[in-house]
Amino acid sequence: MSQRKGRNGLGFRAMHLVLLVAAAMVLVSVWAQTPAKQPVHKRDTTPIRPTVPTANRQQTNKVFLEKANVLKKIDGNEYQIVVGDVEFRRGNMFMYCDSALFYDAPGAIEAYGNVRMQQGDTLFVYADWLTYADTTRLAVLYADPGKKVRLINRDVTLTTDVFNYDLGIDLGYYEVGGVLTDPKNHLTSFYGEYSPSTKDALFRDDVHLHSLRTNDTLDIFSEQMLYNTATHIAVLDTTSTIISKDGTIHTTDGVYNTDTREADLYKRSLVVAKNGNTLTGDTLYYDQVAGYGHAFGNIEMVDTTKKVILNGEYGYYYEAEDSARVYGRALAREYSQKDTLYLHGDTIYTFRRVIRPEPPKPATHEAEPAEAEMAPAEAEAEAAVSEAAALPADSLAIDSVAVDSLAIELPKVDSLVVELPKVDSLVVELPKMDSLAVELPKVEMAPDTVHYMVAYPNVKFYRVDLQGLCDSMTFVSKDSLLHLDRHPVVWNENKQIFGNKIIVHLNDSTVDWARLPQFGFVAEHIDEEFYNQLTGKEMFATFEKGELRHLDVSGNVQAIMLPQEDDSTYNKIANLESSYMAADFSGQNLERMKLWPETSGTMTPLYLAKKNLFYLPTFRWFEPLRPLKPEDVFVITEEMRALFSEPDFGTSRRK
Repeated sequence: MSQRKGRNGLGFRAMHLVLLVAAAMVLVSVWAQTPAKQPVHKRDTTPIRPTVPTANRQQTNKVFLEKANVLKKIDGNEYQIVVGDVEFRRGNMFMYCDSALFYDAPGAIEAYGNVRMQQGDTLFVYADWLTYADTTRLAVLYADPGKKVRLINRDVTLTTDVFNYDLGIDLGYYEVGGVLTDPKNHLTSFYGEYSPSTKDALFRDDVHLHSLRTNDTLDIFSEQMLYNTATHIAVLDTTSTIISKDGTIHTTDGVYNTDTREADLYKRSLVVAKNGNTLTGDTLYYDQVAGYGHAFGNIEMVDTTKKVILNGEYGYYYEAEDSARVYGRALAREYSQKDTLYLHGDTIYTFRRVIRPEPPKPATHEAEPAEAEMAPAEAEAEAAVSEAAALPADSLAIDSVAVDSLAIELPKVDSLVVELPKVDSLVVELPKMDSLAVELPKVEMAPDTVHYMVAYPNVKFYRVDLQGLCDSMTFVSKDSLLHLDRHPVVWNENKQIFGNKIIVHLNDSTVDWARLPQFGFVAEHIDEEFYNQLTGKEMFATFEKGELRHLDVSGNVQAIMLPQEDDSTYNKIANLESSYMAADFSGQNLERMKLWPETSGTMTPLYLAKKNLFYLPTFRWFEPLRPLKPEDVFVITEEMRALFSEPDFGTSRRK
């Protein structure tokens, strides 16, 4: 819609004075022609009315004078002067005023005093003076100082200082600032257009929409807005900001329903939820009331609290559950530490669950004291069996052992360390009681909020100090447990650990302890084809400041180690077997190792060692699958997919 200019107001005010003078002259002339002797009470007071022509008055391209109390034609002037209850008509639009200059031939009006335009019983425009011409079909309405031109269309009100109304296209506009108000919203701008027939309004320059609803904090700021007063939908095609108590939206191309608070957004719009999380994408749909949104094309979700960024081709966000899901080159970046962790899976899902604990039950004497003491630890271990976690493997180097013979058979011994003294019992007998049940007071248990992050399938992750893969991964915030399921493999420097499940406990994003409950294998690449190796049915490791401090291995413990000589060379290989092993570490060095109850093994010089002494039966080295940079997390090979479909580790021999 193009802008239009009104006529100069100073000329109209001069015409107004001419009109008033002419009207006064007409009244004086009428009074002068009255006979002097005629009684005043018998004077004919019937108003002089203009003759109404018989032309078709329904024409929409011509203005007609319908009535006036006084009409005066002054010789030499192109206009007629009409005074008192003046009424004009153009089609179904009527115009009223106190007085006017009427140009009949070109079809033009200059109206003054109590100006009103009316169409049916739904559209009214009020002003102090008006100009109109059939040639342009444009009515320009003005307000005296301190007043405003008012347009009222049912429940819509528009106010401004100068209002232009194009009767040809049923469009009104202002260029000097104005306000449009409907039952739901209040809009201000420097330039504005309004069509009473379509209810469409266009605003430009310093546009501000403010909600009039109770307890509503909606505000929209923009440089241009198309708004419909019937649907209360705003179309935003320039830089715009939508603000409410439910969050903020930044867009340069979007549609926003101010009734439902739903937004369709394009061109990389940005949604900022009230909790500070953000959502952006090529195309967005967002419901501010429900706190729900979904996005298409290069999406990015940022959790500022957990310091996690999710990327993908498609995804959704639900604020009530603090949940998000992304698909298609899904990537999670965790940046709480100095080095960012890059995690990929076909699907990445984060969510929150509120767990309402049951009230405590009365204690009973049914369980034995020793069992009652062990129950919490056993329950915690069993709860973690079905999950998995990443674990950085540290050095497995042991102190060198000097040998003279070419191959020494290590004797079987009950223990490699000093046996603890035997004691008759560590269990204290408790006195027998009829019942240990205690009546507990009723208490309201506060609900607990647990956050989860799940990636599946084909998971791969990279950090400078840690890399890995698995078929699915879960992180549980309540326990700070990271679970890696289905053939997880983790690398740290030249070390690799794999198993059927890995569970890691994190303390402020640093490994605290790790457990491999169903087979574990740790390998350290020494040189060429030589590897330190350790395996067992179950492994448990504790860490301090991210470094391995203690390692426990139980069940079918097997180890191959190459002790380092004083000159940093490797000359022999040790092959060990036992049922249990415990080791303490300091930095990268093994300080103490214990194997029990019986241990057997050999120590063989490398130049005499046969090939079968170099590898344990379940040894595997997955280096070709290892991500070496962040972009590698997207490289999912057929070999990796085949790995996840294999039987559990520990059931097949080395490949």
